[in-house]
Amino acid sequence: MKYIKLFMFLAVASVFAACSDDDSSWNTAADVTVSMKTTAMKVKENVGIFNVPVVVTGETNGPVKVNVSVKETGDNPAKKDVNYLVTDTTVVISDGEGNIEIKAVDDDEINDPRTFSVTIISAEGAKVGTQATTEITLRDNDSEFYDKLQGTWTMTSLNSSGAAQSWKVTIAGDGEDADDYDGHYLYVTGMMGYDFTTAVLTYHYDKATNAGSVTFDNLGQYKFADDLDFGLGDSHMSVKLLNRNGTSLSYTPISGTWSADFKTITFTPTATLCGGIFTSSDQFSGYIWFSATKMVLTRK
Repeated sequence: MKYIKLFMFLAVASVFAACSDDDSSWNTAADVTVSMKTTAMKVKENVGIFNVPVVVTGETNGPVKVNVSVKETGDNPAKKDVNYLVTDTTVVISDGEGNIEIKAVDDDEINDPRTFSVTIISAEGAKVGTQATTEITLRDNDSEFYDKLQGTWTMTSLNSSGAAQSWKVTIAGDGEDADDYDGHYLYVTGMMGYDFTTAVLTYHYDKATNAGSVTFDNLGQYKFADDLDFGLGDSHMSVKLLNRNGTSLSYTPISGTWSADFKTITFTPTATLCGGIFTSSDQFSGYIWFSATKMVLTRK
C-alpha cells in the first residue's frame, strides 16, 4: 500500500538570547567555527518557505551571530525578490544549528533550473569555516508537468455492461529529487472506490514536441490490491491490472494524454483496463473484479 507523505514547511527560528550588535555576550571560547551545513540544495520553486542550515562546531559559552549574503550564480541565475525572498540575512545560533529562511517564488513559466548561493560573510563569536557557501537550485515545477498532474481527480469509465461508473481518485508522484521526470511513476489510489487500490502510471514528456502522456504500464507485474476475500475459497487473493480485448487478456500498456489546461486525461477509448483476480499462490483465477473502458480523468 502506498502512503503519501504531506510535508509542511514551517518558519523555524533558532532559540536565542536577545543580543544587540554591541552586546558583549557573544561566544568567547576558542576553536568555535561556523559553516554551512551542506554544499548544495535542490528545491522546487513551489516549495514555499525552506531553510538553509548553518552549523556551529566547538564548545561555546555564548551565542554566535552569523551574517550571510545571497548571490546570483550559474547560466540561469535566480534573482532575489523575483525568484526568491530572504526575510533576514542574519541568524543568531545558541544550540549548534540555525537556519536562513528563504521563500521560493512559484510561477507558471517553463524555465531551466535557476541557481543562487548563500555564503557566510562574517561571524561574531566564531571563525568562518572553509565550507562557507551553499549552492541552491530552484527546480522548475512547470516544464515536466509532473507536479501539475498530481492531486484529486474524478475517474469515469464504462463497466463490462456498458454502464457508467465514477470514482474519486488521487494521483501522487515519486522522484522528489529527480532532474528529469520522464519515465518516472505516478500512483493512482481510490479506483473501485477503495483507498487500498493503487494503480501505476508511467509519465512521459517530450520537451522537443511539448507533448506528453501517462500510461497504465507494467500490467500484471504488481498488485493493484492485495489480501482480499472474494468468496472464491481463498481469503488472501490479489488483483493485478490487465488489458482486456474481448475474451483475451494481455499486458499491453494503455496510454492517455492530457489536455492543454491539465484538467483532463483521456485514455485510448477502445482499450479496456481490467482487474484480474489472482490466488494466494499467484495464479490467475479466471475471474475479473472490474472492467473500465473509455477512461477519462477530470478535475476542476
